[in-house]
Amino acid sequence: MFKVVEYPKVQDFFNENKKVIYKNRLAHYHLIQYFDELNAGRQSVYEAYNIIDDDGGNVIAVWGDSIYYLYSLKWSDTVIDGLLSKINVGKYTKRFSFCGTSQLLLDLFNKSGVEFQIFKERVLYECERVELLTKQCEGAAFFSTIDDLETVAEMTYKYGIEEWGEREGRDLDYARQLSYQSILQETSCHWESEGKITTIASVLDSKTELPIIGSLYTNPDARGKGYAKCLVYEITRQITTDGEGRCGIVSDASDPITNGMFSEIGFKEISRYIAVHTTRETI
Repeated sequence: MFKVVEYPKVQDFFNENKKVIYKNRLAHYHLIQYFDELNAGRQSVYEAYNIIDDDGGNVIAVWGDSIYYLYSLKWSDTVIDGLLSKINVGKYTKRFSFCGTSQLLLDLFNKSGVEFQIFKERVLYECERVELLTKQCEGAAFFSTIDDLETVAEMTYKYGIEEWGEREGRDLDYARQLSYQSILQETSCHWESEGKITTIASVLDSKTELPIIGSLYTNPDARGKGYAKCLVYEITRQITTDGEGRCGIVSDASDPITNGMFSEIGFKEISRYIAVHTTRETI
């Protein structure tokens, strides 16, 4: 048997689930980002609920603007039935996204019989202790400064293009604003070789117990020289000094070279995130 647990107010849902979500921060990374956008007034939630079974299975479900987040650390076929009783998967078009725990979403769509496409898949890694680098590369890691703003902004913009393609409102000026704030907050880092910035990265959630490395990008003409690996290693080494800290990273599951690099540094897979949509074009 499954049970749908609904809440009078969205805040009641958050209060009930935040312990699980924040205890497993990396596994719920993208959902937490959505919560942050919600608190800033840039997103909406139409419905938020849990589906549980008699064996400890529990799905966290959040229906928002053109998106459904579904997360679980444990679920059963009965829980999938519960989800299908709440969500008519087949009515959504490809403009609507289903995101969350990878295998949970695959189980949901496979049981629904609705055709779907995967458009993003992420591996979420965590590191508590770095492995020594077997090969050093030329240069050094630095915190970016205002003097680096234009270079960092241009590279941030190019990262966005490679990662997501052209998006409305995400032009160079937007990248410049992001880079400026990151530099002021001392969360923008880069690798510099022979006086040139080759690779950039940001440290997200730097004030929490689990900082996360993001926006890792190397200029095309500087790739294959180990700069990204050296930068990630140096950032992670500083965060995890003396084994007192942990560091997370979010990686594209379709990039075996980069994922292999993270493993060599000492990152271990924690969870997988997937974003899918149906193949239906119109209502």
